[in-house]
Amino acid sequence: MPQHFTRLLFVLAATIILAMSVSALYAQKWADDMFKVKDHNFGNVSRNAKAEYEFEIYNPYIEDIHIRSITASCSCTTVSVDKTTIKTYETGKVKAHFNTDRFVGARSATLTVIIDKPFYAAVQLQVKGNIRTDIIFQPGEINFGSVTLGKTVEKQVDITYQGRSNWQVTELKSTNQDISAELTEISRNYSQVKYRLKVKLAPSSTVGYINDRIILVSNEVSNREIPLMVQGVVKQGITVNPTRLFIGNLTPGQEVTKKIVLLADYPFVIKDVTCHNDQYSFDFQRVTRSASAQSQNIQIITVSYTASQSVSEQQFNDTIQITTDAQLSPLELQTYVKVFTDDDESQDAQAEVAVPDEPTKINLSEEANILSRFDM
Repeated sequence: MPQHFTRLLFVLAATIILAMSVSALYAQKWADDMFKVKDHNFGNVSRNAKAEYEFEIYNPYIEDIHIRSITASCSCTTVSVDKTTIKTYETGKVKAHFNTDRFVGARSATLTVIIDKPFYAAVQLQVKGNIRTDIIFQPGEINFGSVTLGKTVEKQVDITYQGRSNWQVTELKSTNQDISAELTEISRNYSQVKYRLKVKLAPSSTVGYINDRIILVSNEVSNREIPLMVQGVVKQGITVNPTRLFIGNLTPGQEVTKKIVLLADYPFVIKDVTCHNDQYSFDFQRVTRSASAQSQNIQIITVSYTASQSVSEQQFNDTIQITTDAQLSPLELQTYVKVFTDDDESQDAQAEVAVPDEPTKINLSEEANILSRFDM
């Protein structure tokens, strides 16, 4: 075989191998970039305590991401995913559950996330922690469950320590201002100390999911902090329908009437309905001395709007505030109206149109390659 031909084959083979290596490198890069956090330390956790962490995976790409499998290198950690297909701009969650009920001591695990679409990639996540046998929480977490906004909820956990008689909890830490905690010593002898922890959720809590921790700080020299998970969800007590009020496309001086329906799982009354725009007026069942007779699960507000005679063509966005006896702060409802002055435009505007809730996504070319988004 001629020498120059051999060199050509060698160069071609080297080029193919290099191209494959570069392709694999960038394929791995785009997969890694979907995870902002890839390792978590549970720290020192008590036996039987609930210890979970959710790794977020965000898809900023045109193509859908498909997760084929997730495995853990150690049975001390159970892993799961909330969705196997993550579409453009969606977020998925890989949950790592530390099995504190079956393992003790220092433990760690590598979680391997296998992605098979649009390209193959393997992302590794790391978890570790130390499961203590001398401290037991009963139950292993504070779980408020589903709480209606405005309600006060209290839960408690019994804490048992086996060891030194002078062991103490010296401090409680929490970053959530909606959660308060009170610790009471129940008993103490030469080898055991018992506490009772009461945790209260404020009625003014923020609507949404609670996923926090209370940190118990002990008088030990090392391993002083022991976390306790606090979970739950705070729901808006009253549902407002529609969620956004479209008044319509109007001509100057035109009057329109709309209905707002308020629904709850419990009886309530409306105290007041206001808007800074005086072109709105409201009619509802007003509170009187016999308010208890008017308290019910469903309340209806009639909204009247009169377009100004002197307005030029404009669109208006306002906020209606609804005060009830069941909410610490007023409910807010966004409104939308457009006023036309031109006759032709007003005729074209007779059909109501939906108000867009979110910006429209930009549709890119189907031939766009996912790797092209990286700076080469």
